[in-house]
Amino acid sequence: MRSKISHRVQKSRVLGAVLAGVVLSGGLAAPALARTARVPAAGQDTTNAQLRCLLDGVVTPPVPGAILTVTGPGRRFDGAAGVYELDGRALRASDAFRTASVTKTMTAAVALRLAERGDLRLDAPIGRYLDRKLVARIPYGSRITVRQLLDHTAGLYDYVENEKWFQYVLDHPDKTWKPRELVDWALRSGKPYFAPAKGYHYSDTGYVLAGLVIEKAAKKPLHRLYRSLLLQPLKMDRTYLEWWEPHRGPRAHNYIGERDTYDFNPTFDTFGGGGLVSTGADLNRFMRGLFEGKVFKRPATLRTMLRSTPQSVKAGAPYGLGIARLTVAGETAYGHNGFFGAFQVYVPKKGVAVTGTVTQSQLGAKKETSRFIENALLVALGKPPADLCKRQ
Repeated sequence: MRSKISHRVQKSRVLGAVLAGVVLSGGLAAPALARTARVPAAGQDTTNAQLRCLLDGVVTPPVPGAILTVTGPGRRFDGAAGVYELDGRALRASDAFRTASVTKTMTAAVALRLAERGDLRLDAPIGRYLDRKLVARIPYGSRITVRQLLDHTAGLYDYVENEKWFQYVLDHPDKTWKPRELVDWALRSGKPYFAPAKGYHYSDTGYVLAGLVIEKAAKKPLHRLYRSLLLQPLKMDRTYLEWWEPHRGPRAHNYIGERDTYDFNPTFDTFGGGGLVSTGADLNRFMRGLFEGKVFKRPATLRTMLRSTPQSVKAGAPYGLGIARLTVAGETAYGHNGFFGAFQVYVPKKGVAVTGTVTQSQLGAKKETSRFIENALLVALGKPPADLCKRQ
């Protein structure tokens, strides 16, 4: 895979030092493998067996479980391996999970829908929508546009990169965060990386502000906009914005090493840049709908979303509006992943969508997760590595 799905190298570097104090020695106890998948149709047996092998292979300590959904022309796979929680029942393909930064793609899609309706202007300064006092506190605030928030060219300091912030989250897992508090933490913690449009730097701060902009432009809460503009039309019935909406079925436990984050107050990551809970099937439905004309009214809107900025290309991380571009086996793909292990990828020319999660966020598991996603894409494209199962 020439270019990884954008999840931020910077964030991993910061969390490495923090997690060293969180992850207990010895890692996780090996979970019992659970095999749950739909019965493959004729002609799919080999591909589905390879995907099954991938799932079983990735669930080794410290990974408790994984879910994988793959669709394409004449192809369907829904599978899960491992456990729902340590010492608990088997994980099911239908179980929901926190998507973290995968949410950014849907936030950008909502902004683009509002732009199609004329409720939001992508190139308008954020001061058109946000409180004057807040904008005045943001470095270059009068020059930053909505588009720059969505494509990470605003230069805003990312509060997630502050090791003290993440440690505070770990030490206060019950705290309820307001979106403005997250922005305030960023403004107190660091200087801009560059002036607007002068570079590319992934920033959750920008997406918190984007969420505030979207609410102001539409005069509706963010969770209602996700539901009316995306979730209901696409029949994503198991997806919801955590904290703002009630649960819609079982949600798998996500781990940082041995620490179970299931009961963490989700508001540290649930506004614009994260927070949606979904399933592999629902994320698959979203990616297919996005590329099959079921989200936007005009084809040009999708082209706007997918167009990588020159700044991100120069930085080696091609990124458009809430979505990254990557190349696998010579094919162009688009997608996003998230800190808690969720991922969604689509290969337009092949009509292939690969979605799911790995329920471990320990820094050492990230490499295995990336390889798992890449191999799933290769199998879905009919180009599995010769040593597929041995590589797990």
